[in-house]
Amino acid sequence: MKNSVISLIVAVFVGVLFNGCASTKLTESRVDKSFKGKTVSNVLIIGVSSDESNRRLFEKTFVQQLNVVGVTAISSADVIPIPADQKMEKEMILQVVNKFKNDAVLVTHIAGMEKRKSYKPAVYSMGVSYYGSYGYYHAHRIKPSSVSSHTKLCLETELFDVESEKLMWSGQSQTWESDSVKKVIDGVIKVAVKEMQKNKLLPKK
Repeated sequence: MKNSVISLIVAVFVGVLFNGCASTKLTESRVDKSFKGKTVSNVLIIGVSSDESNRRLFEKTFVQQLNVVGVTAISSADVIPIPADQKMEKEMILQVVNKFKNDAVLVTHIAGMEKRKSYKPAVYSMGVSYYGSYGYYHAHRIKPSSVSSHTKLCLETELFDVESEKLMWSGQSQTWESDSVKKVIDGVIKVAVKEMQKNKLLPKK
């Protein structure tokens, strides 16, 4: 009954979810119109990551945000252990969905990655010095030139209906590298929740 949605989740459960990013924006949103207005009430959250701490933080934060809008949610990290080979067995997911009576499964994973380099020239301050009647200008470098690398991640969040096994909604968000994993988690969740509320898949509060 639920094999197709479970198989898709298993297929994408590889890779790294976060490197620490911020400034998130939604770039694409697709909704199955037959589900528009059908709010979900009990969601299993799956964050696709080989980093266990990032996975737990993401899922915990998403659970909290769904609870705020009145939706029951459970973190997969609390109920589904991930083996070293990163392969999630569909039987594990089925057991959880049946046990907790989830009506939807939400999956977030990396859809793409782009690296860019930027160059910042040195900054100088100009001054003048005098030796007798002869003057000359001198430059004092106050900031050296630098080359920095930035990583842009494209993250995809998908909401599946458990009963029909269909994709209800999917959205892609882009975010740039920074030092805060928490910022990207908050950003991704914020844009996803807002868009799902817009399509009446989540209640508003």
